[in-house]
Amino acid sequence: MCLISLQLSQHASYKLMLVANRDEQYDRPSLAAHFWLDHPDLLAGKDLSAHGAWLGITKQGRIAAVTNSYLTTDQESDQKLSRGNLVMDYLTGSTEPQDYLNQVKQQRTDYNGFNLIVGSSDSLHHYNNILDESSVLQSGNHTISNATLDTPWPKVTRTKAAMAELASSATLDEEAIFRIMSDRTPPPDDQLPDLPLDLPILRAVSANFIQTERYGTRSTTLILIDYSDQVTFVERSYLPDGTSKDVRFNFQLKAEEK
Repeated sequence: MCLISLQLSQHASYKLMLVANRDEQYDRPSLAAHFWLDHPDLLAGKDLSAHGAWLGITKQGRIAAVTNSYLTTDQESDQKLSRGNLVMDYLTGSTEPQDYLNQVKQQRTDYNGFNLIVGSSDSLHHYNNILDESSVLQSGNHTISNATLDTPWPKVTRTKAAMAELASSATLDEEAIFRIMSDRTPPPDDQLPDLPLDLPILRAVSANFIQTERYGTRSTTLILIDYSDQVTFVERSYLPDGTSKDVRFNFQLKAEEK
């Protein structure tokens, strides 16, 4: 039940504000965000099980992120390809966003359900493989959980409203963003999304920050890109002892080699 919020040209200082919660099994090993040795321009965390990534950015400004999509009641198959490959293939390639999504569409049944965001701070594209629908994200306020873009699940509508309020302020409070994403409050039962889950689990996963016995929010990543293409990247990892650890990177985007 991951959560991604995007503010496109909504803040006076930043053309892109992207914040994302990664929700995953606690025992699935991963590395915090870092510049990869084999791809030195790539900044992303790493899933050590499938060796892909859930979100990342390059020094040239290529951006990709993925969430699972639960628009059907079909069980997920262990025989499908890892959705983290979709992020890595875009970030380590040079294909234009729409051309890349056209390629992905040809293989959409090879993956369990997903929402995929690819592009740059100047042009982001979304694709949902269950619906087989793609779109270019317009300037504004967008949020994705595990249905499709801007589906009005309670966590989506609440996050959109809270992020819109922050984006309207002259200065940006990073900690306020992390507080929004770490909200553990579930919606009322009559507003819960219609998913085939037991009620206690459904309540837990309907909060922004998920905490169950074996599964929950593992990290929150914030990417800010200002109008001079300066990037601020902050990732907060939530540790088993209840504490958290931040990594922070600042860099200037550079032109992509043709």
